[in-house]
Amino acid sequence: MIHQLATEPQTISRCEELLARAKQSIAGGDSSTMRVLPYHLPLVAVRGKGSRVWDADDQQYIDLNMAFGPLIFGHCPPAVIRAVQKQISNFGSQLGFPTEITTRVAEKLKRLFPSIELLRFANSGTEALASTARLARVFTGREKIVQFEGHYHGWSEALFNRYHAPLEQLNGRDYGPALPGTIGMMHGGPQDSLVVRWNNLDALARCLETNQGQVAAVIMEPIMGNAGVIAPEPGYLEQVRMLVHDHGALLVFDEVITGLRVAPGGAQELYGVEPDITVVSKSMGGGYPVAAFGASREIMEPIVNGSLFHGGVYSGNAVVMAAAEAVLDQILARGDDIYAHMRDVSDRLSDGFGEILTRAGISHVMQHVGPMLSLFLMRDGVQELREYRDVREHCAFDRYITLQHAMQRAGVYFHPNQFEPMFLSAAHGPEDIDAVLERFEQVVACTDL
Repeated sequence: MIHQLATEPQTISRCEELLARAKQSIAGGDSSTMRVLPYHLPLVAVRGKGSRVWDADDQQYIDLNMAFGPLIFGHCPPAVIRAVQKQISNFGSQLGFPTEITTRVAEKLKRLFPSIELLRFANSGTEALASTARLARVFTGREKIVQFEGHYHGWSEALFNRYHAPLEQLNGRDYGPALPGTIGMMHGGPQDSLVVRWNNLDALARCLETNQGQVAAVIMEPIMGNAGVIAPEPGYLEQVRMLVHDHGALLVFDEVITGLRVAPGGAQELYGVEPDITVVSKSMGGGYPVAAFGASREIMEPIVNGSLFHGGVYSGNAVVMAAAEAVLDQILARGDDIYAHMRDVSDRLSDGFGEILTRAGISHVMQHVGPMLSLFLMRDGVQELREYRDVREHCAFDRYITLQHAMQRAGVYFHPNQFEPMFLSAAHGPEDIDAVLERFEQVVACTDL
């Protein structure tokens, strides 16, 4: 039975009332700008279960956002809930001392990421990445950090580059100084930070050569996930690793999104390329705020001997560790089945979207790596997107917002910004995909895209 599209509300909804109330106490109405962008349809979430989420008006949505990626087992996964309840009830939430559970989580994480010998926990990807930049500078004795257009590494002073800059603001060459990610940054932007075009080895080579002996680290999302899903071209990661090491710098993989998502051991397992420093976050916590950064014993030695400070009252928090251990235990025990399932539902969704749009004659590009997926609506007939500038130049952002609004009204949620991927989970089943595609076909048929 075809899901009936909701009509525009005639009265103020409960979601609108709650957002208006929130704006009286919370700047902008929420503590993350990405959840209250001007073109968002009002949605205040009340609860989630499995692949579904309900709003304050008791509207149900098939959730293709999964809290921007962390919910690898869906909302309210029973194993995570049991672990957290046990920790809170029997042992405490914040102990203020070293704990065995933190050690167990570190040991299990190392089994998935063999490139890590020692690690530290943090509370967010931003924290872990800021510490990583500092660690790379201390270890190499160099100052400059190389990033890539369209990649996001948190909002710290160390790394917050304007990753969604308009084309006209980008450097006319293949690389150049970083642009400040926001106003108010110290000295106008990330200091000693250079930004290079993604999937362009020659550009990186020229950047490193021009800055010979000055680059501490090259940091990347091994699969771009903050300007839509753009995978590395075949052989690119291997060549980058060799080039970076030839110049005496460190290679950092920001696997905040890809770690434990595209494969148990992240993109480095999927592509068989090990970085010098790894950062993981989102999926590791299953919905709880956690991150980790790790490397070889040699690289981590400045933290071990205390010459480089790293701290945090809540770093390694016991409740978060309980959630992370529950996630890791499931992946270590039955990872093959979990990832095969997520790949299957993602393939079905991507193929279905593509077939529907093709039949409707709507120019589009589908790109996905495992359970992270992007649907790009295009202004022209370009068939592939290989870097940030391609997305900016060819994609129809306004039409994508129109599509997202129609799908949200039809009971399917994904983020309205075309830069944000969709994320599937182990909780999504074939029946979810069938329902999404049925509604998608109806929306495409009756919406001016």
